[in-house]
Amino acid sequence: MALIDSVEHLRGALDYHLSRHNLLASNLAHIDTPGYKPVDLERRGSFAGALHVALEATQPGHLSSSRAAGGSGDYAQGRVIEDPGAAAGADGNGVDLDREAVKIASNQMRYDMIAQLASSQLASLAWAASDGKHG
Repeated sequence: MALIDSVEHLRGALDYHLSRHNLLASNLAHIDTPGYKPVDLERRGSFAGALHVALEATQPGHLSSSRAAGGSGDYAQGRVIEDPGAAAGADGNGVDLDREAVKIASNQMRYDMIAQLASSQLASLAWAASDGKHG
């Protein structure tokens, strides 16, 4: 059931990146709010771990069976933290438009990559469920 497990792991990763996107967008919405401290979603596990599970499920020989790349079932879990790299301006607001834009773009690229992997995994399941028939 490694293929099904990898799809579930990727679902969790998608949930994490969606939640993170919402937090980062909220930071931008508060760019003019005096005293606002930007937040982020602390990640447990790793992006490499999500990729590791997906690749391992398709070809066990590609990667070792250990979770050395950081793969674990808790990737999607995170907690909201105050952004440690934010520097407050004169009004106490720590939102930097450029910094937030880079974080959003990076998060979006990771989401897109994981979505492609999940789609591929689901296509493999659909193929298997149809006894290998196309169409």
